[in-house]
Amino acid sequence: MNLKLKNIVIAMACVTATSAFADNVESRIDALEAELNQLKQQRLVEVQQAQQIQANEQKNNKKSNVFSDTDLKFYGIVRMDGAVDFKDTTAAPFVNGQINAVDRTPAGNRSAFTLTATRLGMDLTKQVNDTDVKAKIEMDFWDGAEGNGKLRIRHAYVDFNNWLLGQTVSGMTNLETLTESVDYTLFMGYTWTRNPQIRYNFNLAPEHNLKVAAEYVDSRASEIPAITAKYVFNKDDVTAVAQGFVNEKRATVQVNGAEKDIDKLAWGVGLGLKYKLSPVNSIQGHFYHVEGDQKFVSYTQQTAPAVNGFSGGGDFSVNANQNDLDQNKVNTYVLGYSHKLSDQWRTNLVASLFDYDDSTAYAKNNPTTNKQVSDLAANIFYTPIQSVDLGLEYHHGKREAFNGDEFDVSRLNFVTTYKF
Repeated sequence: MNLKLKNIVIAMACVTATSAFADNVESRIDALEAELNQLKQQRLVEVQQAQQIQANEQKNNKKSNVFSDTDLKFYGIVRMDGAVDFKDTTAAPFVNGQINAVDRTPAGNRSAFTLTATRLGMDLTKQVNDTDVKAKIEMDFWDGAEGNGKLRIRHAYVDFNNWLLGQTVSGMTNLETLTESVDYTLFMGYTWTRNPQIRYNFNLAPEHNLKVAAEYVDSRASEIPAITAKYVFNKDDVTAVAQGFVNEKRATVQVNGAEKDIDKLAWGVGLGLKYKLSPVNSIQGHFYHVEGDQKFVSYTQQTAPAVNGFSGGGDFSVNANQNDLDQNKVNTYVLGYSHKLSDQWRTNLVASLFDYDDSTAYAKNNPTTNKQVSDLAANIFYTPIQSVDLGLEYHHGKREAFNGDEFDVSRLNFVTTYKF
């Protein structure tokens, strides 16, 4: 074999060896890549398992905390109310309300202050089996007294699937047509009554809502709860309200040494309207007609002496034969105007009238109770910074009894509030 041929053979052998070596290396790389991918997949599974374990632990920890899966909103009002009574015609202890007391001898100006209208509340929301469950707890310290009041429940209810169970505003309230007041007890003709109740809510359409409730009324005995219904129409600049109630009233009297119950149906209706004239002006008013009940409409409450051996309240008294209830009848009217002067200033004007039927047997049996009550009021609010309001309000009122006695009220209310 010559040298040239020998070199060719050696070169071919080297090429063959190199190709075999390359094939071997490539197969080893493929094996390593497959092993690496397997390890990656295994690691991914381990990470996912660890994440699931951690999520389960967090879920279990959540269940141990009653508020962990409940949205909680805390709110309140820090409030100081005051008043100056220029005629000293109100009953002690606090100067409030627009109906002056009977037989108060004027003894000069009298002023009073209280922080008992300070309010605390919580709104709770939780989703249970795709159902939104809402609840509210709200309280204040109001007991009509100056200084330290007692803790009082205002609202306490649970609301789900259009059902409400607990205590909240009655179906006879008219807060939708409210005119803003400085006095914590609102203007005559508006009502804030809150009753324990079972209520169902009908959302008929975006603009139409109907609420029907069975309410417990803690005045005068009754075998059954009062039934209330309230319809609200709200669209653009118009809000309209129609409402009514029926309630059994009862007197227990002694006849020949034995107790006897006398029952009679009380009822009432209400109509209200609020119209926004412009972005800074609105008018609002409300009307009530009520027979035989003084619980649902604020300020209709009045007291009366014993008649025919029974303590006659402001809603009814027992007749002479002790076999029927003589019911008090009243129409109430309130008309308000609201104007926003600027971002910091706003004002309201209100006129109210309560007109009791003087032709009833109740009027004849209870001559010292109300025949007519009127009130004229004006206020102004100033908001120096967000959430802080200062208010000043003047009232001039007059009360006339069935027997012709008259009493005046002249009062200046003021308030400072911080809302959070």
